[in-house]
Amino acid sequence: MTYKTFKSATFESYLKCGYDAESERVENRVKRKALMETFPFGAMLELAVAEMDFANRWCWETFGPCDGTCQQEHSQYRVCDQSDDHVHEGSWTNIWYVKTGYDFGFNEWYFTNRNQLDEFLAFVPSINWGQNYPK
Repeated sequence: MTYKTFKSATFESYLKCGYDAESERVENRVKRKALMETFPFGAMLELAVAEMDFANRWCWETFGPCDGTCQQEHSQYRVCDQSDDHVHEGSWTNIWYVKTGYDFGFNEWYFTNRNQLDEFLAFVPSINWGQNYPK
């Protein structure tokens, strides 16, 4: 058994959380709107960093690399072994919006098509802290 602390969330619940400045929320609205032109299907969770890393590993293994600047160097469940600054082109991406507590926050995943989103949503109940945190 492993730890599970994630909660379903929405972009609106992130906006209402109050853990960042209003200017950051405005900036994030703009960034999200632009991102959704390429990746129109999103799912938001409030979760621990370990759960985000666990979910990102699953996305890499299922859909290929995450689009954008690679953040895998800092992941607890690395998939990409490159340590230099680099980018990937992929059919999904994600954004960590704000920290709500020690190693907890809001993260949203974005996909290019509905099938990917549906597959991710089917996987969500399996998200946990992973093998690095046995209970």
